[in-house]
Formats: sequence, C-alpha cells, structure tokens
Amino acid sequence: MTGHKHGFSLIEIMIVIMMLAILAAMIMPRMVDAQEDARESAIETDIQMVRRQILVYKAQHIGKGPHLDASGNLDPNNIPARLTGKTDPDGAINASGVFGPYMKLWPTNPYMLSAAAGNISFGTDASPPRDGTTGWYYNTNTCVISANSTEGGEKLDPTH
Repeated sequence: MTGHKHGFSLIEIMIVIMMLAILAAMIMPRMVDAQEDARESAIETDIQMVRRQILVYKAQHIGKGPHLDASGNLDPNNIPARLTGKTDPDGAINASGVFGPYMKLWPTNPYMLSAAAGNISFGTDASPPRDGTTGWYYNTNTCVISANSTEGGEKLDPTH
C-alpha cells in the first residue's frame, strides 16, 4: 500500500479559520445589541415596578411618600427599607408593621457596575442629574424615581 497522508493542509486550516472569523464578525454586533436591549428592558421594568410600589405605599400611608419618616420629616435614606420591609401606618419602619413589604429587593441600575448602582440621590429637580454618582434619583416633591445613569436611552426619562 502506498503512503497516504492524513490530516489537513495549511491552506485548508486557514480557510476554516477565516470562515470562523467572518461568522464571529457577523454575530458579535448582534450580541452587543441584545445586551443593550436587555439592560434597557431591565431598567425600564425596574423603574415601572418601583414607581407602582411607591404609589401603593402612598395610598396606604395617606399620601405620604416613602421618603418621609413617621413624623413627616425628610428621611430619604430609608426609602429602600420602607419599600422592602414592613411599616406602621405612620411610615415608621417596623418588622411587625401592618403594611409592606412592597418589593423583595431594591433594584440596582444595570447601567452601573459600581457599588453605587443601588444607591439613591435626592432632590427636587424634575430630571435626574445623570451624573452616575448613584443608580437612582428620587424627586422628593413628586415621589418619582428615575435612573441616574450617564448611559441609557430615552426610556430612563422620568416622564415616561
């Protein structure tokens, strides 16, 4: 029997590598677009959910937002605790309170990778500063929460 070589030539291997590179170049932009769509969808869902739960909180606490303590004083740092825990009718955080919890976990902003992604900044401006220092912005006049990202689309606008 004559010697018969088995294996692939360098040209054949190069052709396969080129075909794989072309396929990867076609798929990567779609994957990046899908990732961006997922982040935008997640933040839009989180904003809608938190806004709904704030409305329920206000209805159960006679119009008082979760940024106010039991005495009606500004206490914005406890918004997540009031929405993820139980409260008394006056808004006092109480593990055996009659209202809540309104949500299981406080969301993090998917546009931020830092530890501040779940933090909230507060103010009275209609729009968030979009400075990226915190994941969320809460308007203490209107009780509207918005994303405080430097990135993200129009869906992050508080009027949506």
